[in-house]
Amino acid sequence: MNTEICKIILDHRNQLVPVLFTERQVNLVQKYLSHQRFTPSEQAYFYSAIRRKMEALSSLREEYYVTGTEMLPERVRQAKQILKKLGHEKAFISGSFLFKKKYNDIDIFIISKRRKSFTKSKQHFTFITQNDLHQPIFVSAAKYSVANFPAVVKTDLNKNRADDILFTYQWVINQILEDEDQKELRDLLLQHSLQVEKKVPDARSLDLKSQELKALPREERINEVNLIVRETLLKMYSTRYLYQIVSKFQRNIQEMEDGYKTDNIPIFLSFAREVKNECRRAQAQD
Repeated sequence: MNTEICKIILDHRNQLVPVLFTERQVNLVQKYLSHQRFTPSEQAYFYSAIRRKMEALSSLREEYYVTGTEMLPERVRQAKQILKKLGHEKAFISGSFLFKKKYNDIDIFIISKRRKSFTKSKQHFTFITQNDLHQPIFVSAAKYSVANFPAVVKTDLNKNRADDILFTYQWVINQILEDEDQKELRDLLLQHSLQVEKKVPDARSLDLKSQELKALPREERINEVNLIVRETLLKMYSTRYLYQIVSKFQRNIQEMEDGYKTDNIPIFLSFAREVKNECRRAQAQD
């Protein structure tokens, strides 16, 4: 049920009663908004008679928010059609569907009380809460989207844990070495932009930057990823704290080296040495 329409009805009850609604109907709308329990007869009446009127009013207010540039016009029209079919759910559509001729799926984000996700045909549904909408990853998506509500909100610039960033870093390096897609590269680019550039890039900018990096030869790509993660960590943490974190990371990799001889281990150890050297230089200048 569209709570915004409910609020509008209550705000304008003098104009709407008795022209469009009866006094009893408006009282039931007020009861619904205040989360009071309906009797069985009230519930049946509310959803059979009042809901239809509210849906008709909602359709008159239909509007869309297109945020971002260089979208494919046909895709924008398709996105609006998808949102219209969703009814009164607050939702937005983002991702490569809006700007690439070839795309994998359509990313549809719906504001809900519970988190869940599923894919139906080529439509990937992600249900997020209103609070989730402030997370950088969703702010980035909303900044390049077609929405049925003002989806772009202020972001929460909470720091990711260093261990999480280092885990994603290892994952991306392994993906490069194994010629995999490197989807998680965008997570590293987002953190770099947040911490170093102090801004939230839109989803298209992230995708373009990711594709630029993926087009580099393997060694250059690895060097760029090392640089991105090193700059991010140095910006996020004090050099003394970071030195401890990376020293622990280095010890863990060295323990792995005793049992395995893989291509990723020298890369991780070299990265750890680079970060620790940066920490020493910074501390020497203090």
